[in-house]
Amino acid sequence: MARHVRLGEFLVGVAGLGLIRRIFTGDDAAAAARMDEIRSIVSSHDELYALGIDASTVDAKAGYARWAETYDQPGNPLISVEQPIVWALLGEMAQGDALDAACGTGRHTRHLVELGHRVVGVDGSPEMLARARAAVPGADLRDGDLTSLPVETSSVDLAVCALALEHVEDLDAAVGELARTVRPGGRVILSDLHPSIRATGGAAYFQDAAGGGGVVRGYSHLHGDYLRAFSRAGLTVDQCLEPAMGPDEVAMQGPAATFVPRAAQAAFLGQPMALIWDLRRS
Repeated sequence: MARHVRLGEFLVGVAGLGLIRRIFTGDDAAAAARMDEIRSIVSSHDELYALGIDASTVDAKAGYARWAETYDQPGNPLISVEQPIVWALLGEMAQGDALDAACGTGRHTRHLVELGHRVVGVDGSPEMLARARAAVPGADLRDGDLTSLPVETSSVDLAVCALALEHVEDLDAAVGELARTVRPGGRVILSDLHPSIRATGGAAYFQDAAGGGGVVRGYSHLHGDYLRAFSRAGLTVDQCLEPAMGPDEVAMQGPAATFVPRAAQAAFLGQPMALIWDLRRS
């Protein structure tokens, strides 16, 4: 599936989101400003609607093959809010055997190694794994799927899975596999795009090295879906953390921050962007 996403469509959506978020709690001046922005965008139809991107929706293997070369470039607001929280959790844990499932280019793998863990990383994208091998030569990196991890049962003290479960349709299978690898009493740290962001149009959009755009296919998993999967897998929740976008993340919102900065702030500031679970294996 492919769409040509026009700049004007996107900007109207951002301004509309900024309006509806404050529809009962904002003031008349702010609402009037959003309406003025929408009128200005629509009146600039020829200019703004002539600009846009072709964005095809692709599966995870094809998407991350294209994304691998640019994935670690700065400016990803989801990583900006997710990484400090995950690393703070990891910093509290004793050294041991760790799994980084869907390790991607190895950002969490590298940090786990630096913390003194013995790390196995697993990913289903050969292109992302190649980047991880270059970044973390000392790690044991394996090709594998989240629903069938090439890791022995009860072999690790800690499993991390970051920004990947939205690409898995069968959440129960993936969570069950992660729990299977962890010893009783061990920890599981999961992070993903917050469902409220997904509900308002958020997706794993990427630009590849050639300048082309795409979206990695995702599936909506609500808090209740996670909780049911955890219960079935024998995982208990220690913490559920929902870091929100601050001014830095709003500034990363691409064309919105450039063309309609006040609307971008109204739409995004304070919105929970990541969903992070701190779990324990029973």
